[in-house]
Amino acid sequence: MGPLWWAALAAGLAYVGVLVTDTPGPVRLLKVLPALLLALALGPTHPVAAAGMMLSGVGDAFLLDKDRFFLHGLVAFLLGHVLFVGAFLLASGGTPSWPALGGLFVFAAVFLAVLRPKKRLLKIAAPVYALVLCAMVAAASTLGPLGVAGGLTFLVSDALLAIRQFRRDFRGASTAVIVTYYASLLTLAAALTR
Repeated sequence: MGPLWWAALAAGLAYVGVLVTDTPGPVRLLKVLPALLLALALGPTHPVAAAGMMLSGVGDAFLLDKDRFFLHGLVAFLLGHVLFVGAFLLASGGTPSWPALGGLFVFAAVFLAVLRPKKRLLKIAAPVYALVLCAMVAAASTLGPLGVAGGLTFLVSDALLAIRQFRRDFRGASTAVIVTYYASLLTLAAALTR
C-alpha cells in the first residue's frame, strides 16, 4: 500500500470522527477524499476501477445534501457500479457464479419489497440500482475472498443507507453507513491490486 492508500484511510477515519462529533461546516468535505484518493492510487494500473472510484466520490459529494441531491448521488453510484463490474471482470478474467448472482437478486427483491420507496421516481430507480449493485457484488466475487468481502460490505452499507432513507433513521446510522462504505472501497481496491 502506497501513500495514497494511507491518505485514503486517514481521510476516512477523519470523516468518521467528524460524524461522531457531529462537526458542522466545510470539514464535511472530507467525505469525498477516500474515494478520490483511491481513484488516484488505482489510476495507473486499473483506470476503469479508478473511474468507478471517481464516480463514488461524486456520489459522496451529492449525498452531503441528500435531501436535495439523493437521486443525483444514486445515479453517480449506479454508474460507478457499472464501471466496477467491468473493472473486476477485466482484472479477474473470471465469471460470476450464477447461483450467487441469483441469490443476490432474490435478496434485493425481498429487501426492496420491505422498503417500498414512496417517491414515484425512486420506485423505478431503486430497483435498477439494486440490480446493478448485485451485479457489482457478483463481479467483485471473481477477485477472490477480498473481492467477496468488499462487495458484500458495499451491499451492507447501501442496505443500511436505504433503511435510513426509506424507512427510519436509527442511532449510529451515519457512522455505520460510512464505516462499511469506506471498508468496502479499501477492500475492493486491495482485491484489485493484491
